[in-house]
Amino acid sequence: MVLIVDDEEDVHRITRISLRSLSHRGSRVRLVSARSAAEARHCMRDNPDVAVVLLDVVMESDHSGLDVSRFIREQLGNTFVRILLRTGQPGSAPEETVVQDYEIDGYLPKAELTSSRLITMVRTALKAYDELVDLESRRRCLETVHESVRELNTDSTWVNFRMEDAGTFEDQTRC
Repeated sequence: MVLIVDDEEDVHRITRISLRSLSHRGSRVRLVSARSAAEARHCMRDNPDVAVVLLDVVMESDHSGLDVSRFIREQLGNTFVRILLRTGQPGSAPEETVVQDYEIDGYLPKAELTSSRLITMVRTALKAYDELVDLESRRRCLETVHESVRELNTDSTWVNFRMEDAGTFEDQTRC
């Protein structure tokens, strides 16, 4: 799912036209719209599976989009969603500063944005999101295996097990 956050209706229309045929993993990409920072926060709370956010900087205030980014990363603790910042006023949000300070994954000045570049950036962000989710899943599996091995290695687990018991068990299981 891709969340489009912008206060300009034309930006939503153009983005939908540009991404209308975008598919990922065999399915069309679902596009959801928010027209304010408040709507974006609400949408992110209700849809934790949002993979990419196309986020305008200037909406209700000069830094509404940056506030949304901070909300996603800090309050929701969502480090997986890829945030692509779009701005029509690059001077109000200098690229190097916002990418670092707000954990932005891509910076797209609207004046330089083409349909082809948008598609490429969103496709790349979707792949990165999938890889992060997959890595987290594998990390959890390894954590479970590690915990199981640690439990097996505790003294209390092996106290009642003796090697001569193993021989007795084998003898009982033979035909």
